[in-house]
Amino acid sequence: MSIICLEGASAVGKSSTSMWRQERLNAYIIQEVNKLFEQAEGTASTWYLEKQVERTMIAKTKHNNHKITILDGDPFQPLWYNWCYDFEGWDSLKSIDEFYRAMIIEGQIQFPDRYFYLYTTEEELRKRKENDKSSKRNNFERHLHFIKPQRAYFKYMNQLEPSLVTFIHAESRSNNIEIIVKSLEEKKSKAISDLELYDRLVEWVRNNKAAEINNTLIEKRGGETSCQIKYSS
Repeated sequence: MSIICLEGASAVGKSSTSMWRQERLNAYIIQEVNKLFEQAEGTASTWYLEKQVERTMIAKTKHNNHKITILDGDPFQPLWYNWCYDFEGWDSLKSIDEFYRAMIIEGQIQFPDRYFYLYTTEEELRKRKENDKSSKRNNFERHLHFIKPQRAYFKYMNQLEPSLVTFIHAESRSNNIEIIVKSLEEKKSKAISDLELYDRLVEWVRNNKAAEINNTLIEKRGGETSCQIKYSS
């Protein structure tokens, strides 16, 4: 039994892949914060972060009764999402770091067993957005700008913890599912603790600017992205 997370750009097919998997493989889906919870007036500034922790706790509860528990979106999303916008108008890196680090130490949150990062071309993303009438995707154009830095973040995560992230060229839901199933058949053990992984990701975010990554010449290597970025010594 595994807790997995699907990530990728808006309209890439995370939710539809999750639903397809739920119907066929006894999976339980935990939607993203804004779909799962309703924020009331006067809530604490840490509400969104707290709800990410709650999503993780739900996953831990449900995965005992389901073959796969799927987090539709990364529970650590505020770390890389806010970074993509240089933390302007969002929680600061310091406040996010203090919150998540404490929650990891207390055992309230952990990284999923595996990440599956779905990607496709910008042209295909636009087509899928137009064909999907079930979601408004009001921030679609804005979110297109963080695809490169988001992928760079998850590639670095995969360097720290090999095989934690599987990159999938999202051609179809059936293809996505086939790759996920095959990948999960391979048993993986974590090389470093969640706290060490988190600390090194925070340091990487601190040392790199998303805007600089977005403007860096991107090379394609076997469907994956590489770019010159700074790494912690």
